[in-house]
Amino acid sequence: MSRIRILDPTAAPPEIDADPGRPAGPLTGRTVGIRFDQTWRSFVHATDEWSKSLEASGARLRWWDARSRVGEEGERTRKELDAFVEEVDVAIVGLGN
Repeated sequence: MSRIRILDPTAAPPEIDADPGRPAGPLTGRTVGIRFDQTWRSFVHATDEWSKSLEASGARLRWWDARSRVGEEGERTRKELDAFVEEVDVAIVGLGN
């Protein structure tokens, strides 16, 4: 009986830093920023649900729509992002999927 060799063309998974950072801690009185964009509808629906729990925990919410990333509007978006980062204690920027 002959032997065959099967080659696996898939790449190895990337090395990632599994450390999610320090815990957010209690949210009462803190500002939670939620970054979203209009093209990712599932995230808008998810954050709509999360916002209820966040506010019930005593958090203030700060929403930020990422919009365009090119040209003059992209420059404006970048400035808004800088302001967003400065104004929040905790940020939700994606679903993690």
